[in-house]
Amino acid sequence: MRSPTRLLAISLLLGLARLAAAACGDHPLDAAEMTAARAAGDLACPCVEYADHAAYVGCVATEAAQRTAAHVLHPQCKRALVKCAARSTCGKFGLVTCCRTTAAGVTKCRVTRDAAHCTRPRHGSACVGRTASCCDACGAGGCSSHTTTTTTTLPVSCASAAEDTFDTIQQRIFGYHGCAVSSCHGPLAQGNLDLRDGAAYGSLVGVPAVNPVAARAGKLRVAPGNAAASFLSQKLHGTLATGEGARMPYVGTSLTPAELAFVDAWITAGAAQTGIVPQVPCLPPLEYVPAEAPAPPAGGYQMVLDGPWLQPGQEQEGCFWIPVPSSTDFYTGKWEFVLNPGTHHFAVYTNRDDVPLPPSRQWLLNDFGCFREANYGANLSGAPQAPYFVDAYPAGVARVLRAGSFIGLNAHYHNSFDVPIQIKVWTNIYPYPGTPQHVAQTLTSLDTTFTIDVAPFTQKAQHGRFVNDLGKPMSFVNLSGHMHKRGLRFTAWRSNGAKLYENFDWAHPLVVLYDPPLVLAPGDWIDYECLHDNGVTRPVKLDAFGKPTHLRFGVTTDDEMCILPGVYYTD
Repeated sequence: MRSPTRLLAISLLLGLARLAAAACGDHPLDAAEMTAARAAGDLACPCVEYADHAAYVGCVATEAAQRTAAHVLHPQCKRALVKCAARSTCGKFGLVTCCRTTAAGVTKCRVTRDAAHCTRPRHGSACVGRTASCCDACGAGGCSSHTTTTTTTLPVSCASAAEDTFDTIQQRIFGYHGCAVSSCHGPLAQGNLDLRDGAAYGSLVGVPAVNPVAARAGKLRVAPGNAAASFLSQKLHGTLATGEGARMPYVGTSLTPAELAFVDAWITAGAAQTGIVPQVPCLPPLEYVPAEAPAPPAGGYQMVLDGPWLQPGQEQEGCFWIPVPSSTDFYTGKWEFVLNPGTHHFAVYTNRDDVPLPPSRQWLLNDFGCFREANYGANLSGAPQAPYFVDAYPAGVARVLRAGSFIGLNAHYHNSFDVPIQIKVWTNIYPYPGTPQHVAQTLTSLDTTFTIDVAPFTQKAQHGRFVNDLGKPMSFVNLSGHMHKRGLRFTAWRSNGAKLYENFDWAHPLVVLYDPPLVLAPGDWIDYECLHDNGVTRPVKLDAFGKPTHLRFGVTTDDEMCILPGVYYTD
């Protein structure tokens, strides 16, 4: 006969065996605890900040162990949490999660080296996953559950929206399609048309077209009440007579039917600068369309930043160094950029002589502004948040790319779409014809950016001053300004108070060109100012606990900067 003590021991052992065999999800609280643990892991171990996969998994494992020790995560879910980290692309440059669905409808996830290697099984389908971890990269139906979801999280714009109709046109049409960058209808004002924020309305409504054929026909750019007769609508639709030029936008993607109808409805309703037009259609969220590769420049060089993939909501900035492709010094007078959507900025740097040579052809995550090797001071060129951009110097001015030096490709991307996107930029470097009279150099004034401090629910102007202490005149070819998303205004003045530069759109900083150059005498200066908004009209900055906090200098778009960049020569 068995003793009660022996029976109790056997019962305990059987109970422990059943507990050990339990899977994550068997306990009623497992789902909630797992969700909280993954959120805590994302906060403690941000995927985009890791360049080493093992280090990322180790960080998650530490977080899981701490939660298990605190009795807020069951041991079986601790193992599941670490497995989710191990089956992720975090710390694996260029790799993607791949959802493969068989003909029978069974979906499995695996990590592949890139999107091209995410191949479908026989008679099945495949797609790049929506998140960095295979634990939640694929929908219940596999690819079919989200392959048609190619939209952003931006709110739709229609009659029920609070935004003025023309403001929507300014941001959604002119801004998103790159119409207001300096190489198009920005500071260069192609066709004498300025589509920058603050200038577009006055350049369009009731203004005669300057195209000779359209002008002879008496056409207005925008004829209030008559969309069909408006030259703007005709350019966007492509309904043009011989000699009236090309359909716009000239580069990048054309407007969608809904966007065209939106512009036409605004014109038909009278083309008001303020107010909401009830007749405008709702604009569907934007579609992510990767850029097409441009042709390499004749006699020049093409460099391609084939960067990592970002999951929805992810943000990355990094630097990719490439040796100058010429065996002799190469002079260039023009840079051309074609960019995948999602960029905040793209900049080209050269390495400094007083630091070790940079590692070649490696994506250096969190190397902000190629800081480690270029130190913000050797910018060559770059592009704002636009799908296409050209940086061309005035006649007689060129950049020199020294043989044996390196070029740093600095990209900052944020994925606001609902699908994975890739950091990818093509850079064409055109040769300068002949011998240049002047060799351009870069100004990057950091006089005030590191002292930014804006209290919650306030606005504050940040003042800076650049002084020419070179002992010889500086001839400026261009000036610009750099802020992040809480920057309302960037203004620069000469020492006599004359305004040199002003911009109100942080995402599309205009570049003011000077031909003839702006000459700054020795000892003379440029004053500049950034107006930052922390919670008055822009979202307040939040700390890690979700509480309002001070806005200060930082390298993400959620932090702030105030930098005066420019291009000049002294010879």
